[in-house]
Amino acid sequence: MQESKSPLQLRSGDRVRLNQLGKERSPKIAVETGVIVGRTRGSGFYVLLDGNATPSLFHHTYIDRDEDVPSPSVTSS
Repeated sequence: MQESKSPLQLRSGDRVRLNQLGKERSPKIAVETGVIVGRTRGSGFYVLLDGNATPSLFHHTYIDRDEDVPSPSVTSS
């Protein structure tokens, strides 16, 4: 059973990727990763997908935080 996540766990600036549900519901989207740039009043997030000029709107159940990418506060020398 998959654990339920709250949309409050996601914030502007977080790297995200489409999860399995997001891929199934949005089959035409080729790029699966991006950055959250805003939030709707409800349960949606504006995500600027890598390589795109304009953000796309996704329900919070379609995206997950991308754990493969280091936190923005971590810098490499």
